Amino acid sequence: MTMKLTKEQIQFIDTYLENSDVVFADIRMEMVDHVASDIEDRMRASTTSDFYNVFKGYMVQNKAQLLKENKQFLKSADRKIWKAFLKEVLNPLTLLIFLTSFGGFYFLYSNFNIETFRLIISYVPLIGLSGFLLTYVVYHKVKNLKRFSVVERLAMPFLVFYQIPNIIFNFSYQAKDLMTVLWILGIVSIVLTLMLVLVRVSIKLFKSYEKQYKTLA
Repeated sequence: MTMKLTKEQIQFIDTYLENSDVVFADIRMEMVDHVASDIEDRMRASTTSDFYNVFKGYMVQNKAQLLKENKQFLKSADRKIWKAFLKEVLNPLTLLIFLTSFGGFYFLYSNFNIETFRLIISYVPLIGLSGFLLTYVVYHKVKNLKRFSVVERLAMPFLVFYQIPNIIFNFSYQAKDLMTVLWILGIVSIVLTLMLVLVRVSIKLFKSYEKQYKTLA
């Protein structure tokens, strides 16, 4: 006997999972497909076709495992981010951004005083942070997308890169000789480059999710 769940029943599963702290839409979609398939199998094998009773029995047995899988999906999201990040780092455009950044910072150092140089360095963290926030606002507020695991996990690497320039800013007080300055320029340029890479990765992932989960927007 064919037993397919209705749209209302599938939506009920989705809402139940969302209320059970499976907050990310991409993770829920995979779980809903899995749960719906199992419920259909149980309803075919059962003497009753009452969806809610079958669903209740299924969740009593499997809810803990589903929530455990939710955590595994989040780890998978982190791996996806770093894989996309590494791929973008190896893009020839990344080297061009680094060289441009280094040349720009060296020009500032050569043509302005050390205080102006240090002031510019202090703004570096805001560049990457602003890029991510603007991207996040555009895709979540303007385009009104649901919450996606990979998208929100991007906040962590941005936070890491946000902190590094603050350390360099304090170290820049020791910029007494050219070699030290060049080291500072190099590190700041690398951090700025990686921030811009993360912005590019963010935009690509946002577009990918917008296309893949368009029905959820």
